[in-house]
Amino acid sequence: MAERIFILGAGRFGTHLASRLSELGCDVQIADSDARLVQDLSEAGFRAIRIDADDPGDLRAAGVPDADVVVVAIGENMQASILAVLTLREMGVKRLIGRAINDKHAQILTKLGADQVVSPARESAMRLAEQIDAGSRGERHPIDGEFHLGQVRLGSKLAGVRLEDAALSRKYKLTPVLILRADASGNKKQEMPSPEYVLHEGDQIYVAGHKDDINTFEEKCGGKGT
Repeated sequence: MAERIFILGAGRFGTHLASRLSELGCDVQIADSDARLVQDLSEAGFRAIRIDADDPGDLRAAGVPDADVVVVAIGENMQASILAVLTLREMGVKRLIGRAINDKHAQILTKLGADQVVSPARESAMRLAEQIDAGSRGERHPIDGEFHLGQVRLGSKLAGVRLEDAALSRKYKLTPVLILRADASGNKKQEMPSPEYVLHEGDQIYVAGHKDDINTFEEKCGGKGT
């Protein structure tokens, strides 16, 4: 059965989140206090309803406490966001995620009992900064905090070495996840990282670990064009 997700706040963040979750097969409902906005969303194909996010009666009538995940995506109205999180925590929702607009807002939502707090603007800026700083490095995809999934194009150092002998876990504190190898035509073939796999120069290897360890591995074992 698909997870039931309830999103409170139908601004850009909330609607983008609802769209993507729907694409992923989740059962998504989105709500806002703006009746006109709710109507527009309904006409656009969203399951949208009008409720006041800090009204326990509205929330219960909409079935919000029964959702697997509730996201308070309310935008610039910090007071409304705080009241909504407080009300939902008191109602005992299963998993509560809050959107914060600044660090102070995030601290308050955490203290009120939000299971997770996201700061979209800050996180987007951090990712962009890391991309700019990375320069010629391979792709980096944050997993949790400082831990990333990173792509490294191998140089000659590990060419001809079995993955088991490369000892990425022991030497670099990294876990290999996937290897891409291009054939003569340039088509990439996906390879699972088995111990017997022999590494080639130019292989693109995806590894999971602390971002600093990924960078160190790339500096020591990466090749040009990463």
